[in-house]
Amino acid sequence: MHVMKVPTQWKRVQAGFRVAVSCTVLVGCCVASRPATAESGVEVVDAHLLTELEQRALSANAREQAFLYADLADKMSVLAGKQLADGEVEEAEATLERMEACTAKMENNLQQSKSLKKTELLLHMTHRRLSDMVRAAGMDAKPHVQSALKRLDAAQTALLAMIFSK
Repeated sequence: MHVMKVPTQWKRVQAGFRVAVSCTVLVGCCVASRPATAESGVEVVDAHLLTELEQRALSANAREQAFLYADLADKMSVLAGKQLADGEVEEAEATLERMEACTAKMENNLQQSKSLKKTELLLHMTHRRLSDMVRAAGMDAKPHVQSALKRLDAAQTALLAMIFSK
């Protein structure tokens, strides 16, 4: 019986193939082990994150505060939407009230802000989220969501007026 020898270049190809398959399996396992919220692109927002962001906004210089408060309002709208979806209406109402306060603080700091365009984009996304929440909210939560949306609209109008006046 005659045994054929495999050329060394084929051995290298086979070894490279094994490494590629191993890397693919490893990456696949890592991706599969991530939480579902990371796969869907939705950021997990909790009270600890909001407190941390609020402290950052309070201690930031005046030029960065408007953007940080807009980011905080955006995160609060995400949390309020989750709370409404879970049926936690009272918690959602409290979160929306805090969001209105953050929006007011953001509007007060617009004059010194340096990143108005980024802030406006963030407010636009928050506005769309709140508009969706108004349509989906029950009758008991709808006035609170509308109030937050109205406050956000006023801040966004002031921001756009400032952008176009420059």
